[in-house]
Amino acid sequence: MSDKFLSLLTRKHGLIGLSMTRIFFGIAFLYQLVPNWSQRYLLWGPAGLVPYGEYKKYAADQGLVTLFDLSSSPWLVDVMFLGGVVVALAYTLGYRTWLTGCLLAVFVWSFYYRNVYIVHGGDTVLRLQLTYLLFAHVGAHFSLDALRRKKKGDSGNRDRLWHDLAAAVHNFAWLAAVIQLAFIYFAAGTYKIQGSMWRDGTALYYASRVQDFYTPGLGEWLWQHDVVVVLLTHLTVLYQVAFPFLLLNRYTKYLALLTAFLFHAGIAVFMGLIDFSWIMIGCEFLLLTDRDYRMIAAGWRRLTSWIGSAWQRLREEGGRRLKA
Repeated sequence: MSDKFLSLLTRKHGLIGLSMTRIFFGIAFLYQLVPNWSQRYLLWGPAGLVPYGEYKKYAADQGLVTLFDLSSSPWLVDVMFLGGVVVALAYTLGYRTWLTGCLLAVFVWSFYYRNVYIVHGGDTVLRLQLTYLLFAHVGAHFSLDALRRKKKGDSGNRDRLWHDLAAAVHNFAWLAAVIQLAFIYFAAGTYKIQGSMWRDGTALYYASRVQDFYTPGLGEWLWQHDVVVVLLTHLTVLYQVAFPFLLLNRYTKYLALLTAFLFHAGIAVFMGLIDFSWIMIGCEFLLLTDRDYRMIAAGWRRLTSWIGSAWQRLREEGGRRLKA
């Protein structure tokens, strides 16, 4: 039993899912920076929405240190932006993922606390999960690091003790990220239960009425279907509270994952919270094991092969009928 557990512990798990999450997180930070290049001084500049003096007072009160403490000059904003884009791009592509992951965590932290008035909830999730991912191997797949290792033929197992220790730390980091995600859902659901509007089924109606979360055309459609609003409100609470328990079974885990994709896609479309939804969807990839992904890939290959064969048979049958 102990040998089996040790073997399980010293073999890295969740590598494919972590690699997918890495890509989503890198793109999320790029999406935060690149579209806001022209507004960088307004959002994070020394004379912007949060003047540098006000930021320093807030940081001192909270005991915070960020890269923006280096200077109050506008040039630092430019350096931060360009540096953030380079780091996020390198992280997304999987180049030196541990180093770029550390740098990305620092950049995300710095931009978050430089102006806390423009956050969207996903920022907090991103900061938390990036911390766990620093201790995980997130560049095993879909990365330049993986291509480099493959080219060199480096398996990374030169020191067995170091390999086993690194694998154990990786697995605990992956597990911590999954537990954090489950706690986020469960806490959100239990807090919602305490709200009267969530209990009576009107919360989504009022949320969609807020100007910041209003999507023209879709909002009006939602308001006209009160049964849909009430049903979605109650299902949201039920799903979030049940989320950690759905993960305990292999088949309900797939249901939880599919529902999460639809849930956050709906939030992005109906409420316009694209950043938040993108980050949360990126987190969902952590829930599947490497075996799950290989099974999905094999199933997809079988499906595409069957469709291709069926299409070929239809073409051949059609050709014979035309000749006849």
